[in-house]
Amino acid sequence: MYSAKAARAAASAPKRLGAAAPHTATEKPILSGSAAVAMPVSAMARASDAATAAAVASTRGPPKICRARAEGRHVELHFEDGSGYRFHALWLRDACRDDAHVSAAAGERILAATPVVTGCNGSISAKRVDVEGDGRLRIQWDDATSQDSTFDAEFLRTYGTVVAQPIDSAVQLQGPDRCTHDAEWLRPYSGYPGIKAPVRDSMRLWTGASDEFTFRQYSFPDLADSCVNLEMLQTLVRDGVVVVEDMPEVADASALIQFTDDYCGSLQKDPAREEANWKITKKEGAQSISYNKDARLNNHTDQSIPSHGAVGLLLAIHYVDGHGHNTLVDGIAAGEALRARDPEGFRLLTKYACDAERDYIASRVDAAQNHTNSLLISTKYPLLQTDTDGALWRVQYNEVFRTPSTLPYDVFPRWYEAYQKYVAMLHSPEFERTVEMKAGRLLLLQNWRVLHGRAGFQSPSRTLVGGTITRENFYSKACQLISRTHGMDPYRVHVRHA
Repeated sequence: MYSAKAARAAASAPKRLGAAAPHTATEKPILSGSAAVAMPVSAMARASDAATAAAVASTRGPPKICRARAEGRHVELHFEDGSGYRFHALWLRDACRDDAHVSAAAGERILAATPVVTGCNGSISAKRVDVEGDGRLRIQWDDATSQDSTFDAEFLRTYGTVVAQPIDSAVQLQGPDRCTHDAEWLRPYSGYPGIKAPVRDSMRLWTGASDEFTFRQYSFPDLADSCVNLEMLQTLVRDGVVVVEDMPEVADASALIQFTDDYCGSLQKDPAREEANWKITKKEGAQSISYNKDARLNNHTDQSIPSHGAVGLLLAIHYVDGHGHNTLVDGIAAGEALRARDPEGFRLLTKYACDAERDYIASRVDAAQNHTNSLLISTKYPLLQTDTDGALWRVQYNEVFRTPSTLPYDVFPRWYEAYQKYVAMLHSPEFERTVEMKAGRLLLLQNWRVLHGRAGFQSPSRTLVGGTITRENFYSKACQLISRTHGMDPYRVHVRHA
């Protein structure tokens, strides 16, 4: 079943990009700078890889418990793969998620069965443990208020690598890797405390038009295959940009909403308007730069309403009519160049905050939509944001919403010099590239990394709709796709990222 899906994905998705190739009837154009080049699709290698992966997964099978022993306040488990773990009995009692302890329909713990409600204390012990015929572990407790708990072997093997004490075994205790999908690419977007930026080798940084790197292109109908959908999301976090062609011909945001709902996570709801999406059309005498199509719009990240302190991770832009030109910049590539050329300037932009404010009513004065709910957000954040190891992983910049700086007297001149230098880099041919957009084409951007703007000719009928997707929605969608295509339950991804 999986290999068939993977083979279809291989036949429909483009291969890794390289130099331009002659166009044939089976090739799809890939955006590169301001032009389109064609890339052949090589299905054979991908299908072979998928078949191999499926074969490996099928031979490993789910983990099985071969020996279990109750040791009072601990339970020892040994698995057929040679691994062994010692669990706290209290952890097992608290973590049980069988039907007697968790309502699957509601997705909630059953309060009457939780240890804090039953009065179970920290000294609870396992009275008896048995591996049942279906492979599940059953634990009988010495606490009269606690009913038996049952566990799936894979659940215990997965969590054992994180919460239990390893017992000497013949295997490396590195996690339940019977699944061939490596979810490490998704870890930086889990939202867990102390999470690190993506490792540099996992990102393909790109520069301006002289860079031969080209953006991957997907056809909207092909994304109905979950394997292709998952590959698109992995490509997005690696490259920062993907292009979706063959979008349904509509005059409204219905195709955009279908795309985001089905393939990358629903749009973030804007409380200042009824719709989740924004809509931009030409307006004569527009006061807002966003609606004045003839004016250059500086490269910026979308300043969506911060969710848990962070703006939307993804930005989707769908042209429903007309055509135009958008500029794109890899802000991480430019930031790393600044670090190499001016370490002190880089330090200043990562240490000191930029003041900004957005009035979500005033900034949409030229919108065709009805914005009625007042919302004023003031923020202070560094333009370049790093993790605790100093790795750059987020750029947050929009010139039109900057407010007077509150930096100290002795810091401001030095910070502003670094700020000017970085902004100049963002708009230089070295880092900026232009892509042609037209009706039926959608840009999906990693908004923490890629800045976008507007330049060049825009047709009078140019109409685009778009919106942001939060980190939470993206992460949830990716976990669902991993489960659907690889049989890897979402909790197994979460535990790996803990």
